[in-house]
Amino acid sequence: MINNIGLYNNNIQNLQAQNAAFGSSTSAATNSVRKPLVSLFPLKKENVSAINAPKTKLTTKEELDSYNALLYAFSTSDTEKTSPLDNVSRQTKLDALLKNGVLLNKNSNDKSTVLQNLAKTIENPRAANIDSLKIAGQIIDVLYNPAVITQRFGDIPKEAQAFVMNKDNQGNFVQGENGSINLQGSGTCVAASVEFHMANKHPAEFARWAESLTSPKVSVEKEINLSALSKNPMNAIWLLREFGVKPENMNFYKAKLNLKPDNNAIVRAQIQDNYWDMGERSILDVLFQSTLMQLGSQQSYDSLTDTRAGKFNSNPQGLIEFEKTFIESIVENQERTSIVYQNVDNDQNLLGWNCDLSIIQKHITDSIDSGEDVIAGYVLTAKECNEPADNPNKIVNGHEITIVGYKKGLDGKLTFICNDTDDDKNKFVEYSADYLLPKIHHAGYPVEIVEQDTNYNIQAA
Repeated sequence: MINNIGLYNNNIQNLQAQNAAFGSSTSAATNSVRKPLVSLFPLKKENVSAINAPKTKLTTKEELDSYNALLYAFSTSDTEKTSPLDNVSRQTKLDALLKNGVLLNKNSNDKSTVLQNLAKTIENPRAANIDSLKIAGQIIDVLYNPAVITQRFGDIPKEAQAFVMNKDNQGNFVQGENGSINLQGSGTCVAASVEFHMANKHPAEFARWAESLTSPKVSVEKEINLSALSKNPMNAIWLLREFGVKPENMNFYKAKLNLKPDNNAIVRAQIQDNYWDMGERSILDVLFQSTLMQLGSQQSYDSLTDTRAGKFNSNPQGLIEFEKTFIESIVENQERTSIVYQNVDNDQNLLGWNCDLSIIQKHITDSIDSGEDVIAGYVLTAKECNEPADNPNKIVNGHEITIVGYKKGLDGKLTFICNDTDDDKNKFVEYSADYLLPKIHHAGYPVEIVEQDTNYNIQAA
């Protein structure tokens, strides 16, 4: 396993250069506004019957009352009537979410619907005096178009600096032990990708987390099956202990967790509440990503400096595959595995691949055909980035993206449709399989997707 591979660099210029390089070898971006839940991409015939038809009509008094309360609140608001992201009215988006089945979707941990969680959001107070309607609007924006999720930290204006941290005599930010709080890029690509996955595949659970994380308790309860972490209950209990997760109650089958962001997350959230600019993280992005980073880093994350400690990674930023798999398993309540496809030495030089590229393609397409999406980490070498190095195959940077679909051209060649939380685009992008597959270092899957595939000999992280 590679522990310190440079997948989570927060250098914005480097990432922009990488994305530009990606874009130069791809076709035009695909609009990612929410489509019907049945599927954005065709499923195998045997899987179609397993999908329940989405509910698209308000049929109970509670649903009608909640929907009308939301419409009234947004229509009479001076600031939240339309979205600052695209100037589309929240009423238009609510109507679209109702018609495509998202609003009444109830695939959440407690079976509550998106609509019920939106109603709770506007009816009850939010943490740190954050405006309830603003949070409800952000939930609607994300579920209407999950590609708006970003990992880009916002700047801290001068008028807010004293609120965050003492400054030196020249008015500069104090440098912490592991870095400065004056940053914009981040190492939260894994967390942002998991946040996107939740919004894209589990909208009601996303809305439930959003309501709970922005409530005065600033936390969210999650009941999981221990089998989601390991088939052996004792191994699952060990994992929870090693990651610093203390269940509120647990037996050999289930555990009830209370997941929280780090203590400084609410400070970042308040900054984004008052000083958000286009392209920066929303309040929801801050709290989701901080919670997931805290979970994956063994409760060691600091939202002010975007750094972490923890026992599994000596790199102060980002999450490694093992940590990513843990948070995916918790979020999905399903056993996940991360497969490492590349062979990399201790000096971070790419030596080759542990399997044929066709195997990587099969794992990805099988997962998408089953209704999943695939969070994958890619790497770039010095040669690909035109950077000087002793070895042109030295890995100098990398990033986490989500593969949400694929299509075949008339020439039979495959193109992957992907979401990138750090590309300044509120839509999906397309990368040719020939371009992307050789760059994939690892990818996460439900165990059952890959455990029966014995035609390869590769390393599971």
